[in-house]
Amino acid sequence: MYLVKIRNGDETTVIHGTKNNTLGDAKVSMTVSAASSFTFIIYPNNTGYFKLREWTTYIDVTQSGKYIFRGRVIAVDPKHNEDGTFYKEITCESAMAYLNDSILSWEKVDKKPADFFVELVNEHNKQVVDAEKQFKIAENSVTNNTNNIYCYVEDGISILEEMKNDLLQNEDLGGELSIDYREDGNYISWTRDKKVKGQQVIKLAKNLKTLSAKPDISKICSVLYPFGSTKEVPVDQKNDEKTNEVSTPRINISSVNNGKNYLEDPELIKAIGRASNTKTWENIKEPRNLLAKAQEYLKTMRNYRVAYELDAVDLQPLGLAVDSFECGNYYHVINPVINVDEWLRLVGVTINLNKPLESTLTVGDQVKRLVDYSMDNLQTERNLKRLAAEQQVLKHQNNMLIDENNQLKQTIIKLWNDILSKQESNDSSGSAWNWPFKPPATIRFDGAKLFGVNPGGEFRPNGFHDGLDFGSVNWPGSEVKAIHDGTVTLKGSMDGLGNYFVTNGDGFNIVYQEAFGSASDIRVNIGDHVKVGDVVGIRTTDHLHVGVTKHDFNAALGSAFSNNGTWLDPKKLIEDGLKNNMGTTQPVNGDWGPVIRNAAAKMKVNISDNDVNRIKALISNESGGNQTVTQQVWDKNMAAGTPAQGLLQYVPSTFNAYAVDGHRNIKSGFDQLLAFFNDSTWSSDIHIPGWSPNGSKRFDKIPA
Repeated sequence: MYLVKIRNGDETTVIHGTKNNTLGDAKVSMTVSAASSFTFIIYPNNTGYFKLREWTTYIDVTQSGKYIFRGRVIAVDPKHNEDGTFYKEITCESAMAYLNDSILSWEKVDKKPADFFVELVNEHNKQVVDAEKQFKIAENSVTNNTNNIYCYVEDGISILEEMKNDLLQNEDLGGELSIDYREDGNYISWTRDKKVKGQQVIKLAKNLKTLSAKPDISKICSVLYPFGSTKEVPVDQKNDEKTNEVSTPRINISSVNNGKNYLEDPELIKAIGRASNTKTWENIKEPRNLLAKAQEYLKTMRNYRVAYELDAVDLQPLGLAVDSFECGNYYHVINPVINVDEWLRLVGVTINLNKPLESTLTVGDQVKRLVDYSMDNLQTERNLKRLAAEQQVLKHQNNMLIDENNQLKQTIIKLWNDILSKQESNDSSGSAWNWPFKPPATIRFDGAKLFGVNPGGEFRPNGFHDGLDFGSVNWPGSEVKAIHDGTVTLKGSMDGLGNYFVTNGDGFNIVYQEAFGSASDIRVNIGDHVKVGDVVGIRTTDHLHVGVTKHDFNAALGSAFSNNGTWLDPKKLIEDGLKNNMGTTQPVNGDWGPVIRNAAAKMKVNISDNDVNRIKALISNESGGNQTVTQQVWDKNMAAGTPAQGLLQYVPSTFNAYAVDGHRNIKSGFDQLLAFFNDSTWSSDIHIPGWSPNGSKRFDKIPA
């Protein structure tokens, strides 16, 4: 789990890694010897939404206490989609970029490389007052054969650029910059590649998703024109008009190379033709030294460089590897199809904080001989041809299986259709909706409480209300019940929402808010599965707000006052759901109405709303709505050992006389209602109290 914190002075705010705060599209991109970047999207419900300030907000990314990124916010870009969603795109740079905040003046340098590096770091620390931007030196071990650096520092150059120009890109020095984030500050190092090998193997069919190789032969040349430093002007010619020209010639090799100022490599000319290029060595003043350096350099042209880019699954979070991918380390990469089996260095790693298993890895240049370039391509071509031949065999076998499967599919489809035509809807899960409180005799909402734009709601931005408010006057009661099945995905407290929680079921994200005076008034936790009618909280305020969206909840908050279709009308969903609860066999929020209608429809009985109300009154009188209750009053049935049971308090013999096949469970309210409608005189038999069925049995089983 990654944790992201922002710091403004003494104030620290967690913006990712908790139940209530999550960033979108959060990615850390790291590169060897360069400043890393961190980009993400933040939504208005995040506690840090209004606390991100360019250049002054510092940010930390950690994993299990280890720093992954430390830096500052450099860009805050507010966004507003056409659908009304508000969010911000944030860009951050790592601590290494602080070296751009310090500027140098012209200087001639002639000293030990390590001393010059220390001088640069000290000068940076002197210029930046903020301790957050200062560095301590951890390692400083790069040098050359002479243990000396001779260069000129340009006016106005940043210290980071100076380090790159005269240290990292110096052929006699090189090395890499790295920053180690520690609790007591940032530590900078200048070292050579330490050749650290990671233990995790990146292998095709295991954790390697994609791999691309990009050979770079653009810098290869077969003809080289080498140059040294500019020629020194003799003292007696310094006032000559020609010597006052802006441009002066450089030392070349013509005097020691038979009059030619270039070198040729016959092997390379045969391979790639005549491809010319130049190379300058500022510190070489003697033609013979220049010739030797150029000959050595031209030999390197017989090699080419390959850059790899790959996507791989980091197996460490799954416990299948002992280490994660680390920028700068070497990993064994195996893909026999394209003839790759070598240790490659990761010079760039991009981590997706929301999908930590997926990493995009950039592999540094690997040096290979040109002759190997053709061999690799030839081997890859052979492998692909072999796979193509195997594919043809598999294709033939697959076609045979397809023919067999088509016959089997037709059989399965026929059997499945037979099952579906006979299947009874015995489960309302995922389709039932109901009110969060027992509905009053007359359902009424004041205008400001209704969803959408209505009279009385003008005080809201755009006059839009993104949910439905259940006031305690029109909707009395304290127990808040789930309006739809789902799993609790969010729970917390937020400005504008108060204590709240969100359930997700059938694609609907449903928020219950503004009803809970304290967190303890919410009776569910993240991960709990709730069914419609379950008590999920206790209302301790004057109203409950219910909002419904099919969008990501955090993103939908950005459209809280936008009538753009992000939020749905809860009242319509509940009313339509109650009409569609025709397949339910269980009471919805204590209401047996949907079950009565379902049983009547199964038994081919047309009933009115008044009929439903009469039967509900009968149920209330007989069992109070408890379908498993057994008679407790002593009478002749009790004396005979056959007490009345269930929803409508049938005695077993009477229930069996009217029950239909497959539905003979006397403790099932649905089965009793089927038996009830199987009585030919069911309507006239309703008496309160003391009802009993008197008509004839209509069906032996549920009619088709």
